Amino acid sequence: MKTRLLILIALASVIFVSSFAGAQEKRDVTLSLWTHDGLYVEFFTNRQEEFAAMHPDINFTFDFQIIPDLPTVVLANLAAGEPIGDMIGIEQGWFPRFMQDDIIHDTMVDLTPLIGDKYDMVTEGRHTPFSSKGKVFGVDSSISAFVYFYQPAVFDLLGETVPTTWDEALATGAKMFADYGVNMFLIPNSGDHMMSYFNQRGAHIFDVNGNFVLGEEENYQRALEVLNLFREGIDNGTFKTFAGGDFWGASPITDFREGTGAGSIMPDWYGDYVLKLQAEDMAGDWRIAQMPSWDDGAGGPTATWGGTGFGAWAGSENAELATEFILNGYYTIENQLKRFEEIGYFPTMPAAFDDPRVAELSDPYFGGQKIGAVFRDISPDVPIWYQSVFRPAYQDKSAADMPLFYDGTLSAEEFLDGIIEYVEEEIEFSQ
Repeated sequence: MKTRLLILIALASVIFVSSFAGAQEKRDVTLSLWTHDGLYVEFFTNRQEEFAAMHPDINFTFDFQIIPDLPTVVLANLAAGEPIGDMIGIEQGWFPRFMQDDIIHDTMVDLTPLIGDKYDMVTEGRHTPFSSKGKVFGVDSSISAFVYFYQPAVFDLLGETVPTTWDEALATGAKMFADYGVNMFLIPNSGDHMMSYFNQRGAHIFDVNGNFVLGEEENYQRALEVLNLFREGIDNGTFKTFAGGDFWGASPITDFREGTGAGSIMPDWYGDYVLKLQAEDMAGDWRIAQMPSWDDGAGGPTATWGGTGFGAWAGSENAELATEFILNGYYTIENQLKRFEEIGYFPTMPAAFDDPRVAELSDPYFGGQKIGAVFRDISPDVPIWYQSVFRPAYQDKSAADMPLFYDGTLSAEEFLDGIIEYVEEEIEFSQ
């Protein structure tokens, strides 16, 4: 009996020591994230507990920061051999800066093999803004799809219906402005905004390899059609343009309130982060509809503008965990739905739109409309467009000349030809 008791005591001691040793072996890991937007900090902070539960052998410390002028800071640190965040949020407009001299290939994790067979779960048009040479370096945060944000009361008062094609839009818009002084669409004079309409029509500025192809016949003609549409729409009052940052200020909201502006074609985030913030008093006055399509059926039912892709720094000692954290946050349907619920960014996975949390959501700001159903119908058809190291040249020239096109100083052909000449000169100069 005494011997048996001693054996039990010895076994208990071994178990205790082993458990203590196991607890002592739990390693410490700090995962850092850099972003320009506090909403991403909020979302990823909410993923910390579930991720830690997936790794019971690790004691995590999470260091998530908002970094002003993030691309400049990141690129400067990389050039100086200094560390950056384990996870980096790159806004799509910054991505070409990281393509310079293959920086993105040399410093960030290629996510393509890690995404694997889940690649097709995300609509293709949200992979390409963060891809280079066939490799994906960032996972996008929102579908950023265009819809028409409009006030039904304005259309009802004028006895008009929301147009479904661009020909209808021009005809109805001309009548609304001539008879009542109402502009159907308020728009910024932005080159990137215009690029979105090129994309809807199927006009590519760059190809999959980053080559400048706007001057190719098909792309040129489709872009010309878009510009001619805008020329006619501006001249007949269908469109009203706003210079520079004015579009994001009080002027459009004043037009909306006074009923002289019926609405605006903008991405999903415009509702939560512009209208609801600046026109809170107009709750219930708004609805959304698909943007007009081209009458000949070419192109698609939507366009895109914006997006932030999260990637992992290859130089981090915790690059594998950082990559896993990003993919866990963005590559499961459940977390895509949580992102929508928590920070209002619509899923990039079309399958997620079938969930009642999106498809059946009634938004009081939009009069109880189930707005998720509108985005569900267009989510598989988000246009594909490609990045290039020469996109900044396009952006610079289009930004400089867009006001001149809008005020009639430049014709559509002069606007396009000027961009093509400028970008081709930049390409030649770089060689």
